[in-house]
Amino acid sequence: KPFVISREVWCTSPACNYTEGLSYQPVTHLILHHTVSGTGSDGDSAAVVRAIWAYHTSGRGWRDIGYNFLVDTKGVLFEGHLGGDDVVGIHASGANAGSMALAMIGTYSTTKPPDQMRTSIVDLFSWKAEQRGIDVFDASNTLPNIDWGLPNLMGHRDVYGTTECPGGVAHALIPSIRDEVAARIGLESPHIYVDELSSAFRKSDANWYVGPLQCGNNAHSWYTWSTTDPVQAANWGEWRPEIPDNGRYDIEVYVPYCNTGRSETTGAPYTVTHAGGTTEVLVNQDDRVGLWTSIGQYELRAGNENSIRLSDLTRSDSGRGIWFDAIRLLPLESFPEVTVTMPADGSWSREREVQFRWEIVNPERVQSTVLQVATDEQFQNRIVNEIWPTPIYGSSIQFTQDYSTLYWRVVVASDSGSEYPSAISRFGIDTEAPTSNVTRMYWLQPVELYQVYWEGTDALTGVGLYNIDVRPAGTSNGAWTPWLREVSSTSAMFSPPNAAEAYEFRSQATDRLGNAEEPHETADISTEQATSLDFGFYLPLAMR
Repeated sequence: KPFVISREVWCTSPACNYTEGLSYQPVTHLILHHTVSGTGSDGDSAAVVRAIWAYHTSGRGWRDIGYNFLVDTKGVLFEGHLGGDDVVGIHASGANAGSMALAMIGTYSTTKPPDQMRTSIVDLFSWKAEQRGIDVFDASNTLPNIDWGLPNLMGHRDVYGTTECPGGVAHALIPSIRDEVAARIGLESPHIYVDELSSAFRKSDANWYVGPLQCGNNAHSWYTWSTTDPVQAANWGEWRPEIPDNGRYDIEVYVPYCNTGRSETTGAPYTVTHAGGTTEVLVNQDDRVGLWTSIGQYELRAGNENSIRLSDLTRSDSGRGIWFDAIRLLPLESFPEVTVTMPADGSWSREREVQFRWEIVNPERVQSTVLQVATDEQFQNRIVNEIWPTPIYGSSIQFTQDYSTLYWRVVVASDSGSEYPSAISRFGIDTEAPTSNVTRMYWLQPVELYQVYWEGTDALTGVGLYNIDVRPAGTSNGAWTPWLREVSSTSAMFSPPNAAEAYEFRSQATDRLGNAEEPHETADISTEQATSLDFGFYLPLAMR
């Protein structure tokens, strides 16, 4: 607890001491006020507190000063109402019991509270929030004399929506005060909050109203009037929260307690787009004012593709308030996620027995695993559909033929019955070697040179390289001599070692996957089959 100047120091009247009429209620709500008074021109804040005490007791007929605590512009805290911790003060009518009031000395409608004052506000609220386990980000209906919800840390105006207290400038600071109190006491909310003023919210270009007196979760809200006429419906809002991880989330919407002079809709239509599709939920906002309301638990994917949409078109009423305020999400459990790893996307297999491998995140929630391989990306023509009743991480599949393109994925089903497919990956199978042939040659006269040509074909991955062998014609023992090795060209000039001897050639092709053609047992062509050309005629063609 921060240092507080006690009543004995500032309250000198005998009437300050009494024993009757005190009541107590455990504090669940923290309320910020301003006194709408001077701050004390001579720096005597105690005198100002005494003046407020006199006004409350004599001017308003209360037994005591209404606030539990007061703070001056220098950040000095004063004990207010007699009775100590958890005593019920006199400051917010029905919200007195169960709340602790801290009043800023002065008026803060257009003036910002000084930094020292703000620091002491955070000090006092942090002490009480930690003492009573108050979640300053939440709202609740635990006050015994209030039958609607209220923020656990709020301004006086939030109770009934009829007073300007604690001033517009001060009230606008409440969201940041909540943040500072939470940081001070180490409170980390388990929820993901999405404010209606953030970039994660968008709304229709229509006529909108701002909640009066800065009402709303973070001192702001949007609203419009409900309608049952589709022609008149013009307002919609959509939240697209940034989801950090795949998982199951409880989604809650906030309905602020605001004084518009009308009731709220009884059938606000929320549409949730989630991993399993879309779901519509109707919320009776009139029964849930000032409270967070769950609209269900959903499995959401990481990113911002999930959405919560609300429109003014209801099936229940017209002319009632329909509110677009913050939402929040509570992570419950992560759901399974599959990543395929082998064969890699765009790869080829030289074997018809293919090894498949994949990874599963959160396998404890997997009820079945399915490996699917198809010839089409839509998986209409499946040639593999292996199913296991447990999480599985790989399988070996024997195929009966080669394929230029196959598509594969893994689909896991969670314990909730939802299915989660992996990304689709592509691969091919090519086990067949290419074919090739030395097709023709030209004898360039009068020089002893031969222009040799070859070619090859491969149905799937294509021919990559050639080996060309040569030997003297008529050789019976098959002793081939390597001439060219691993060349991609399809012609070359051959100079015979012995001009008086004939030579024969064979080719061997290898495809781009490494499948090699068997060496030809017989020659493809010999120099005896060459077409004679005059070198003078051929030279310009060869040089092109």
